[in-house]
Amino acid sequence: MANSAALRQVSPTRRRPVRTSEVRHLRVVGESQTPKKRSPLVVKIFAAALTLLALIISPLLINTQLAVISYQIHDDQVQLAQLQEDNQKLHSQVDSQSSPEKVREAALDAGYVPAGETGYVTLKTGKIEGGAPPVEESKE
Repeated sequence: MANSAALRQVSPTRRRPVRTSEVRHLRVVGESQTPKKRSPLVVKIFAAALTLLALIISPLLINTQLAVISYQIHDDQVQLAQLQEDNQKLHSQVDSQSSPEKVREAALDAGYVPAGETGYVTLKTGKIEGGAPPVEESKE
């Protein structure tokens, strides 16, 4: 019984016998559930590597995009110059075709005749005063 007396001690606050063989150690709740954390140095090195990678890749992507846009602008400028040249040619064709000589020739070819002198209609009598009927010109 000497052993049983040693095993059974009385706690000063509880006043119950506590068995030393059954003493449980205290632990933080959820301690076994949390994963083992990385050391702060590894996290800092990883963050620095990601930052360095971002600083290297960002300008490359930006420069590539600028080069693509530059080529598109160049192609658009070439196309604009071609369209302006075509527009200028069309303007010169319109100017040459709208000259009085060309219009007269086109009208004669279509069967039109030059107008005669201008006459007036008197409303009281209903007669035409002055003027002459159109005369067909002979084509030479």
